[in-house]
Amino acid sequence: MLSKFSASRFAGLRWMGLGVLYMVVALIAQEVIQSLPAIIFLFYHGFDVTYLIDRYPLILKSNYILYAIFIGGVAGLFQEGATYIAVDTRKKKAALFIGLGFAVVDIVFLVAETLFGAEPVSRFQSFLIFLNIVSSLMFHPGTATFMKWGWLVNKGRITLLLSILIHAVDDGGLVYVDYYIGFQPNLYHVLAYEYWAMVMVISVAIFVMGISLLRKLEDTEIQQKPVVY
Repeated sequence: MLSKFSASRFAGLRWMGLGVLYMVVALIAQEVIQSLPAIIFLFYHGFDVTYLIDRYPLILKSNYILYAIFIGGVAGLFQEGATYIAVDTRKKKAALFIGLGFAVVDIVFLVAETLFGAEPVSRFQSFLIFLNIVSSLMFHPGTATFMKWGWLVNKGRITLLLSILIHAVDDGGLVYVDYYIGFQPNLYHVLAYEYWAMVMVISVAIFVMGISLLRKLEDTEIQQKPVVY
């Protein structure tokens, strides 16, 4: 009984490690694509870094809605695309752990950014960080289990598209709120509450839905196709 438990725990950690690996790769690709507008801007202005620092933020500010859609869309495409691939040929129960691996990377970056940030963190900001951690622990396992269910019932592409869309709303919404607060700083607390309420509702909903749908299905072993030389 003990050896069976140890083997199950090892498998869970291995699947989490796989999620961590896929998330790191997704974030690297995501960062490259999200940096393309700045690179193109530099290219068209003779790689003048000073001009980039002076003008680029103003351009983003005047087009913040499009920028929010771009950032959210790219994040959703790469992170959920990586999740979709990661849960493909693994067992049903692996999906939850793979999603947790994605969440761990999210949380590590968030904590590192907080600890090494130049400005002190207020109590309200600490509360928002806590919400961010909780939402990550639900959102990523939620989309992973949701898309694994999609794989098993031949609705993989639909669940992928929905996961990308939901992720884009989450990440793009954060960019939108950040810029809008710059225009209306007096609405900081109101907008923060509204945004994180939305994120928590989405995270809880996708987590409960993904777990519930996947639990109703019997585990399916993936038949490996023979290699043809």
